[in-house]
Amino acid sequence: MSSPLFRLSALCALMPIIWGGCGLLGKAGSTSEEGLGAVNSEFHAAYYKAQLAKIKGDRGGARESLLACLDANPDAAVVHFELARIERMDGQWDAAMIAADRAVSLDPENPWYRREFAEIALEMGRNEDADMALEWLLRNKPEDDVAAMMLLDLRSAEGRFQDAAEVVDILEKEWGPDPEWHFERHRLNIAAGNIEGALENLGDVERDFPEVVEAPLQHARILSSMGRVEEAEVVLRTALERSGNGRLHLEWAHLLTARGETDAARTHVRQAFASDDVPLSEKLEIAWAYIELAEIQEDLRPEAQQLIDALIEGYPAEAGPYELLAAQRDIAGDAEGALDALVEALDRDANSADRWLEACQLATASGQWSRLESMASSAGDLFPNLPVFPYFRGMAFMELGDDRSAERQLMVARNLIVDRPDFESDVLAMLAQLAHDRGDHAASDDWFELALEANPQNILVLNNYAYYLSLRGAKLERAVEMAARVVALSPGDANFEDTYAWALHCNGDHEEALTWIELALVHEGERPSATVLDHAGDVLKALGRMDEAREKWQAAIDAGGETEPLLEKLDSE
Repeated sequence: MSSPLFRLSALCALMPIIWGGCGLLGKAGSTSEEGLGAVNSEFHAAYYKAQLAKIKGDRGGARESLLACLDANPDAAVVHFELARIERMDGQWDAAMIAADRAVSLDPENPWYRREFAEIALEMGRNEDADMALEWLLRNKPEDDVAAMMLLDLRSAEGRFQDAAEVVDILEKEWGPDPEWHFERHRLNIAAGNIEGALENLGDVERDFPEVVEAPLQHARILSSMGRVEEAEVVLRTALERSGNGRLHLEWAHLLTARGETDAARTHVRQAFASDDVPLSEKLEIAWAYIELAEIQEDLRPEAQQLIDALIEGYPAEAGPYELLAAQRDIAGDAEGALDALVEALDRDANSADRWLEACQLATASGQWSRLESMASSAGDLFPNLPVFPYFRGMAFMELGDDRSAERQLMVARNLIVDRPDFESDVLAMLAQLAHDRGDHAASDDWFELALEANPQNILVLNNYAYYLSLRGAKLERAVEMAARVVALSPGDANFEDTYAWALHCNGDHEEALTWIELALVHEGERPSATVLDHAGDVLKALGRMDEAREKWQAAIDAGGETEPLLEKLDSE
C-alpha cells in the first residue's frame, strides 16, 4: 500500500495548475522528526488534508486545512495562492486579494500567482493593479496568450489604444507573423477613430498575406461607406487579379447594386455563384433576395431562375436550392410545381419541421388532399410531438370523406397542443364541424363551446356556430349574440353580415335582419352569392314584400343556387 506522501505526489503530478506546484512544499519549513529530513510533517499533513477536501468539493474544509498550513509555515506562498482561489470561488474578493497579494510578494517570479492576482483585481475593478500584473506576465511569460489578451482587452476598454498596440507588438514577436496581428491593430484604430490607420492595417494584410480575402473585403466596405467608391473598386479589382476569390465578386456586386448599376452587378453575382469560394449559405441568401424582389418585379424572375438553376446544378444533393425553386414557382402561381420542388428538398433533407409544414400548406393550397395526408403522416413519424401534422391529416381526411379517421387525427392533435389556445380552438372547431356534418348536434355544440372557451374571439367559430344554431332554430338568442360579436370584430365582411341577418331573421327580428342582409348584398358587389340572395328573399317574405322576395329568389337561381327549393319558394303564395 502506498504511503500518504506517495499518493500526494501522484495527485500533484496530475494537477499542477490546481495545486500550484508541489515542489514548493520542500520549502515549507523544517522539523526534528526523524526520517523526514527537512520536511515539516505537520505542514504536509494539513496540506494533504486540504487537497482531499478540495477534491470532494468541501471548500470550507479545504480553507480550514490551509489555514492550519499557515500556522505551521506562514510564508508558504502556495498556500496563500490556494486560499486566494478558494476565497474567489466563494466571492470573498477582499480576502482573495489579500491572499493573492501575499502569494506574489512571497514568490514574485511565479506566473500562476500573478495571473490569479490579475484576475481577482479585474473582478474588483482594480484595473491599475491588474494591468501591472498582466504587464509582468506579458514581459516575462509572453507565451501566456490568455493573459496577454486580458491585458489587450483591459487597455482597449479603457481607451488606451496605443498601450494596447504595444501588447500586439510583443505578441507578434513571440508568436511570429500572422494576419490576426494586423487585424487586431485595425480594430484598435477603428475604436480610436483612426480610419486611415485602420485602412493601412488592412493594406498590410493584403501585402503580407495576399490569400486572406477578409482584408480586401473589409477595405472595400469601409471605403464604400465613406463614399470613396472608386477606391473600393480598385481594391476589389486588385484583389481579384491576385486571388480570383468569388467572395470579391459578391462584394463588387453589392457595391454596384448600391450604385444602381444592376446589370453590371448581375455579372458579378453569376461569377460569384460559379465560385467555390462563396459558401452555399451566402449564395442562398443572394438568391432569396432575388426571389423576394422578383415577387414585385417580374422582370427579375428569369435572373432568379438562372441563379436557382446554377445552384441546383452545383449542389444537386442539397435541399436549399430546391426550396428556392419552390418559392419561385409559388410566386408564379404554380402551387403544384412548388410542392414538387419542396418534395425534392425533403428527399435531400427530411429533418426540418418547417419544410414539412410548408409542404403541407402548399398541398392544402392546391387541394391535393391525398398528398397532404401522406406528407403529414411522414412528418408526424419524424416529429411525433408536434400537433400540426395530425391536424393536417385530419383536414385531409375530412376533404377525402373519411370522417372517422379525421376525428381520430384531430383528437391526437388536440392532445398534443400545449399553451396554444388559438390553435386548439381551430382544432376543436373542426371536431365540431365533423359532428355537425353527421347530424350529432349535441356533440357539435359541445365542441363549439370548448372552442370558444379556448379562444373567445375565434371569428369562424362564432360565425359557424351562430349559423348552425339559426338553421336549427336552437338557442337563437345565443346565435344572435355570437353573430353580433362577429360583425363587430370583422366589419364589412358579407359572409358574416349574412350570418347575423339570418340569426336575426330566425329570432323574429326581420326589420333588423333586412338592414344586415342589404349590407351583405352591397359588400358582395355586382355578383352576390346565391345563399345571400336566397336569405334576402326569405327576409323580404317575412316582411310581406313578396314581389321583392321573388326577385331575390330568381336572382339566386340565376346565381347557381339549388333550383328545386328556390322554385318551390317562387311558386308559394
